[in-house]
Amino acid sequence: MVDSLLVRIYNRKILTLMKKSTQPITYLGLIIAFFGVPFVVYLYSLFAPEPYTDVFILQKEIVIFAVMALLLWVVIKGEKKGLSSIGLHNKQWIRSIGRAIGLAIVLMAVLLLCVWILGMFDIPVGGNEGKKYEAISLWTMTLITIRAGVVEEICYRGYIIERLEKISGGNMWIFLIVPVVVFALAHYSQGIAGLVISFVAGLVLAFTYWKTRDLKANILAHFLVDFVPNVVMQLL
Repeated sequence: MVDSLLVRIYNRKILTLMKKSTQPITYLGLIIAFFGVPFVVYLYSLFAPEPYTDVFILQKEIVIFAVMALLLWVVIKGEKKGLSSIGLHNKQWIRSIGRAIGLAIVLMAVLLLCVWILGMFDIPVGGNEGKKYEAISLWTMTLITIRAGVVEEICYRGYIIERLEKISGGNMWIFLIVPVVVFALAHYSQGIAGLVISFVAGLVLAFTYWKTRDLKANILAHFLVDFVPNVVMQLL
C-alpha cells in the first residue's frame, strides 16, 4: 500500500518536472506540425483549378516544404536540439532501408485489405479527388510523393510523437492516437475511404516509429507506398 502510494507520488513529480521542462517554443512547433500542412492545403483549395495544373501543384508543394523548414528551424534554432531528437540520424542506412521495404510491404497489404473491406460496404475509394490530378505530369506526382513521405513523417511522426510523449508523460492515447486522428482528418477531402485509409496507415506508421525511432525508415516506406501506385503503376 505504502509502496504503491510512493510510486504514484514519484510518477506525478516526474510528470510535473517534464511539463515544466518543456520549452514554450515546443508548443509553437506542435502547432506547426499539427496544422501547418492542413492549413496550406486548405488555403490553396480555395482557388484551385480543376483539374490541377503542374504550376499550381508546384507552388503548393514549395509552400508545404517551407512549413517543414520552419519546423526544423524550431528544432535546431529554437529548441537547440539536433535532428536526432525527431528520429532523424545519419546512421545504419542499410538497416533503415530494410525496415522501410518491410514496412512498405506491410502497409500495402493492410491498405489493400482496407480497400477490399470498404468495397464490401460500397464505399468508393478515390472518387472525384483522384480526377483532379489527371492533368499533372508524373514528375509532379513524384514530387508530391516525396513531399508526402518527408514532410508528413517529420511532422506527424518524428516531431509530434517525440514531443507529445514527453509532455504527456508517456500517455499513448495522447502521443500516438491524437496525431493519427489529426493525420486522418487532414485527408478529409478524400471522403470516408480516405479518412479510414489514412487512419489505418497513420496508426501503422506511428506504431512503427514509436518502436524503432527510425524516421528514415518511415519516410522511405511512406514514399514507396505513395510512389508505386501513383507513378510506377502508371508507367506499366
